[in-house]
Amino acid sequence: MWDGMTLIPGRDCGGCTVCCVWPTINKPEIQKQSGAACRHCTQAGCGIYETRPPVCRSYFCAWRTVDIFGDDWRPDKSGVLPYIETEGIAENFDLSTGIGLMLVGNPLKIVRQKWFQDFIVTGVMSSVPLFLSLPGPRGHQAATVSLNTEQMVEAIDRGMVKDALEAAIKLLRGWDFQPAVITYSGNDVSSPEEV
Repeated sequence: MWDGMTLIPGRDCGGCTVCCVWPTINKPEIQKQSGAACRHCTQAGCGIYETRPPVCRSYFCAWRTVDIFGDDWRPDKSGVLPYIETEGIAENFDLSTGIGLMLVGNPLKIVRQKWFQDFIVTGVMSSVPLFLSLPGPRGHQAATVSLNTEQMVEAIDRGMVKDALEAAIKLLRGWDFQPAVITYSGNDVSSPEEV
């Protein structure tokens, strides 16, 4: 479906540092807690962009690699970190990759937006595996649910997508967020301040 490696011309990270804050990084060359800004983040973006570690050089959010996302989906503008998902894809899908949507902005405000609802409707009705997630507290794993459910299809049919998405947010907020275990040590770049 998407190779995740071809960058869309004209799109660059610019001042967006969403991926420098929300994911856990657990690589020998660099470690960072989820929800903690990397200490190299600046107002203008990555302060060590030209010399950043390989894990950072090889990661691009789906906004940079998947052309179904318009320019207004840039994570720092939309509040959504879209990513390619390869795990948890049910066998009944023709696709082996899907789209994850991590809500890093105000979750209820985002799911109440028509552009977001339209994206969900199109994806679900086109049988694209879609996942909605909320970041956990600092140092914890995100909570994730599939949006390709009978309940979502029924909500789409009844014109109640907003309600179904709000129910998904409620479910995610009640999640038992598990700590994200970092197995490597020695180069933790997590900022000491809370995000």
